[in-house]
Amino acid sequence: MTATKNNEDRLMKMAAKIKETYEPAEIAQLVRLIGATPSTGEMSPEEFERLMKELEAKSNRRGYTEKSIEAARLVLVMGASIAEAAADTDLSRQAVNQLMQRIRRRMESLPQGWVQVTDWFPVEVAKQLAKVAETLKASHAAGKPLDDQSFTISLKE
Repeated sequence: MTATKNNEDRLMKMAAKIKETYEPAEIAQLVRLIGATPSTGEMSPEEFERLMKELEAKSNRRGYTEKSIEAARLVLVMGASIAEAAADTDLSRQAVNQLMQRIRRRMESLPQGWVQVTDWFPVEVAKQLAKVAETLKASHAAGKPLDDQSFTISLKE
């Protein structure tokens, strides 16, 4: 067997394992994450996935449609124009333009370099973490430096 044939067999086995392990939506997300990304995009596939999760979590409106998410991915990750994204997703240019304006407005409201953390903690620790978050957000909003602050979390009240 040639090296090419061995590699092809290995990839076929890997693909079969992925198909039996993951749901179709998870496979589609994996393909988006590992697909080739042109240098014209504004963000990586990983950054886009995080952004969309963050925007969905903070939204009090209905979620984005699959077509809208794909159009935004084409613009932000692949570097497509509004017209190209509209044509590829069968949305109007106006709809994609409005979508991108909405996403960019929401992106601007997120503090740069911050991530949302969702996890389970003992009640007392959760209260302290909420206070830390409030303090950091207030400092950030006031333009104060954050690197001179420190906090201690205790399991005692």
